[in-house]
Formats: sequence, structure tokens, C-alpha cells
Amino acid sequence: MDNDRHPNGSTSTDFAKVAIISELIKKASGKLGRTGLMKCLFFLKTLRNVPLPYNFRLYTYGPFDANVLEDLQYAETLGAVRSVVVDYPGGYGYQLDAGTEVDKLGARALEFLAQHKDSIDWVINEFGNRTASDLEMSSTLIYIDRALASRNSKVSIIDLAKKVHDVKPHITTDAIVREAQRLNDKGFLKAIA
Repeated sequence: MDNDRHPNGSTSTDFAKVAIISELIKKASGKLGRTGLMKCLFFLKTLRNVPLPYNFRLYTYGPFDANVLEDLQYAETLGAVRSVVVDYPGGYGYQLDAGTEVDKLGARALEFLAQHKDSIDWVINEFGNRTASDLEMSSTLIYIDRALASRNSKVSIIDLAKKVHDVKPHITTDAIVREAQRLNDKGFLKAIA
């Protein structure tokens, strides 16, 4: 992403970030909330090497960067995204939909979106229909896996699941093992011995 300044002071990087957010929401057609969006961006950066400027850290619901929420709000301000509060039995969440200006915003980052179209389609197909809790588990597994791999550590699926369970005790170890196996079978994990 280049950083050329536009007359309004925004950079092409700004438009690329909000355009990819808007494009994900558009392609997911009402199926992404804030957690899903956060995780899809994490997967794009981590699994597909899309050059996003986010620095994800492990947080309550898995990998998180507050800048994503700022960029989402910017996309809303530009009219490219609409956010609706939805009540759930255990609380509330946000349903994200494409706004009326989504295509105009996409036109401002056309080259970037075209360059990463396959990755955008891939992440929506791979993760777009998963629940927020599934995405929390998957992204935490990948986050911890990448932290181990960066230190050249190798672990078994069971040991990786135990590490994730230490961070996410509300998720059963059996569920984590099943998801770790699924992710490993797809080639998404790097630290598995």
C-alpha cells in the first residue's frame, strides 16, 4: 500500500484499509459482526499475507487491534458500511452491512482490492459463515501457533490445544483439539510437530 496524499489529507493506505473492510462486509452480506470482521482481517494478514497495517495482539476474544474499529467507524462515516445493534440472548452485537457508498469507496482503492480479490473471496468462503465463538477459537489457535513458530518451537496438536485452553478456559480442550486438527489439515498451522 502506498501512502500518496489525496487532496482531503487522506492517504491511499487509508482508503485501502477501509475499502477492504467494506468489501469484506459487502461480500459477507450481513453475516459479519465486529468480531467476525476483526478475525477475517487477522486471517488475511496472517494466512494470506495481505499487507494490512494492523498489529494484532491477543485479547479477550482473540487477536485484536483497536485500529480496525477506528477504520470501521471511518468506513461508516464515509457511508460505505452500516452498523446495526442486534440483541442476542446473552447480550448484544453488531450486524455490519454494505452502505450506499461502498462501491465509490472501492473505486478509490480499486487496484488494491483487485490485487487481493482472491484472498478476500477466500477468507469469506473459509471463515465468513462461522460463529464469533468459532472465530475466537480459530484465530487464537493460529495466533499462538504463529508465536510458537516465530521462536522455532514445535508442539503436538494436544500441546497447542492445552496452551489455547490456558488462555481460553471457557472453550473445552476437546473442541480446541478438533479445531486445531481441522486447521492443521488445511495447512494453516506452522508449529505442529
